Amino acid sequence: MIDNLETALAGVLRHVLKIFSVGRFHKKRIVFFSYFGAQYSCNPKYISLYLQEHMRDFEVVWAFVHPDEFKDLESKNIKITRYNSLSFLRICLTSRYIITNSETPAWFPLTRRQTLINTWHGGGAYKRVGAAYQKETAGKQKRAAIARKNPCVYLSSSNAFTEMTLRQSFHHTGEVLAYGMPRNDMLVRQNRDELYNKIKNHYNIPVDNHVLLYAPTYRESKKASEYLFDCSRIKEALIQRFGGNWSILFRMHYFVMEQLADSGEYIDASGYPDMQELLYVSDILITDYSSSMWDFALTGKPCFLFAPDLDHYDLSRGFYTDIHTWPYPLAENAEELRGNIQNFDSTAYAANVRKHFEDLGNRESGHSAKKVCEYIREHL
Repeated sequence: MIDNLETALAGVLRHVLKIFSVGRFHKKRIVFFSYFGAQYSCNPKYISLYLQEHMRDFEVVWAFVHPDEFKDLESKNIKITRYNSLSFLRICLTSRYIITNSETPAWFPLTRRQTLINTWHGGGAYKRVGAAYQKETAGKQKRAAIARKNPCVYLSSSNAFTEMTLRQSFHHTGEVLAYGMPRNDMLVRQNRDELYNKIKNHYNIPVDNHVLLYAPTYRESKKASEYLFDCSRIKEALIQRFGGNWSILFRMHYFVMEQLADSGEYIDASGYPDMQELLYVSDILITDYSSSMWDFALTGKPCFLFAPDLDHYDLSRGFYTDIHTWPYPLAENAEELRGNIQNFDSTAYAANVRKHFEDLGNRESGHSAKKVCEYIREHL
């Protein structure tokens, strides 16, 4: 009943809110929001940065749930508004482009003279989303169908993402820009080496230390303690296989980190505002089901999967393809993870990653932000 009521209300709001589209229309104004107004990050951030550097005749607006936390952006000639406020709706409905990286609600209307560019926030084709996700309710799928009425183009990182995620899961029948993800341009091009000093200075990491980044997917059903592994034993394996000294960064959901006791064995990097910068400076990534594995593999550096709840996750969420066919060494317990690190074969890994990119039809170009901005210019 509640599901149906929410769907009906969304349909009504779509019509009522279009009143905000009346008035002056701004062809060169672009509105950005990332993760529902929570962050200045991900693909929208890197498109915004390119616009500010190369296409300064455009007006840039960012929407945040807590705009006061991002006031410093105003010094960069960015206008700030509160996400989902009346002002936000007014600005959105009189702007040529809206750029985001997640779903938009069914009640959020756009007119035919506008375009939503959805960059999404994951590459490759790994865990199921949208209609392919078993827990999607009928009501949510109906609301997703309503939201699809907005004029929208999607970015895509691979042919597999276009087919499995956009076409099959999101039922997107419109235009797809297979440019790759703007946030990954620097990982492909390897042109941001100043980030090594930035991150190491930020976390007081010795300049000669190697960095391991641990970034698991957040799950409500998983206890905080179940995310952990014995850092000292993992460091031993890292030193044995790769040499040098190691610092371990943990990047988790803030709720998980709040439950964990402070430890000198790892550094809490959960609050760092840009995941891609952490990926850039890390020498090794450990994750479970996060699409950060796709991003990191673009660097050619080793990625390991630590998935102690694999059976449960597979049953409850599911994958587009068999996780055992992915190129990243998979462990279901800490000892397997340690063994995978000790026995890592760099030659085999490189070959497996190359084949994986070929099989999925990799479309990461290293110039995605530029291509998106050129598209914007050409379709005013």
